[in-house]
Amino acid sequence: MVAGCRSPDASGQATADSAALDSTEAISVDTTAPADPAFPVRAVTLDARRRPEDGLLKDLRRLGATHVTLTTFAWQRRADTPRLELHTDGSWYSESDRGIRAVSRKADSLDMGVILKPHIWIGGYDSDGQSRHAIGFDTEAEWETWESDYRRFVLHYARLAAEVDAHALVVGTELTRAATSRPAFWRDLIAEIRTLYDGRLTYAANWHEAYRDIPFWDVLDYIGVQAYFPIADRDDPPLTDLIRGWAAHRDSLRALHERTDTPVLFTEMGYRSVASAGREPWRWPERGASIPPAPSVQARCYRAFFATFAPESWFAGAIVWKWHPESESRRPTGFTPQNKPAEHVLRRWFRGTG
Repeated sequence: MVAGCRSPDASGQATADSAALDSTEAISVDTTAPADPAFPVRAVTLDARRRPEDGLLKDLRRLGATHVTLTTFAWQRRADTPRLELHTDGSWYSESDRGIRAVSRKADSLDMGVILKPHIWIGGYDSDGQSRHAIGFDTEAEWETWESDYRRFVLHYARLAAEVDAHALVVGTELTRAATSRPAFWRDLIAEIRTLYDGRLTYAANWHEAYRDIPFWDVLDYIGVQAYFPIADRDDPPLTDLIRGWAAHRDSLRALHERTDTPVLFTEMGYRSVASAGREPWRWPERGASIPPAPSVQARCYRAFFATFAPESWFAGAIVWKWHPESESRRPTGFTPQNKPAEHVLRRWFRGTG
């Protein structure tokens, strides 16, 4: 999970969202994988430090994935520092321009789409998470400096998205303060992107209320949500509790779709293979040798997600966090579903059983 999916108010919002866990709605959803694939966009984020083995994308295609998502980064010292650094050919393969071009060529040969998802990384690796949601400034001059750098950053990937014929580009990720307080900038930026790139556009809003407050959904093709919603109030819950935990969140998302007439895409979602996965899906980092693995809980959380959203015609799909080359995939308590029961759940719902 990208750092920053939890903001300082996330635990409070989890309490506020407890209505989702207290719902008395009867559990009537079908938890059996359907004959047909669950929804149109069935994507996986690829995270590869080095060039992945040749068969990796073939494995994802056999899983039933329709798209591979590649994250890229600009670097910012602090949330109140109005300068961004862009390194397009860094050492991390899947984040580099050369890696994006190579993975895109391979994906195209397998009839898979590509989604590019730029992020801002603030400071160093911090167990308290990234504060990109708080990026903001006291003066107009600082805002304009940051916006100039951000425009340069995103337009680079708009051009690259056009070059590789990407299915979609995420114009921003978890930038709550900037997105809600500077709507004119975002509307102008989106209009400029559309002069360079003719694919789908979305913005990746945080799950805790932020997605309700984005003022420019009307000029985007998807409502994008970083979907780390709490769906349980205890560890190791049964499937029925997890499905019940989705009810209020699903209804809120449906209402936003009806208000905007725009399909919803989970721009990031996933669960660690730990007992608390449904209670605190946003929790990171993955490091935690003292935490025992609980792969059955991870698989159960995925079953609840698919059973809840597969029947919804307004739901465009989801990007699963995340997938690694085989040599980097041994993460017993991590987010990846690879080589765990959750991989089987993904395969059944991504491919269908027919």
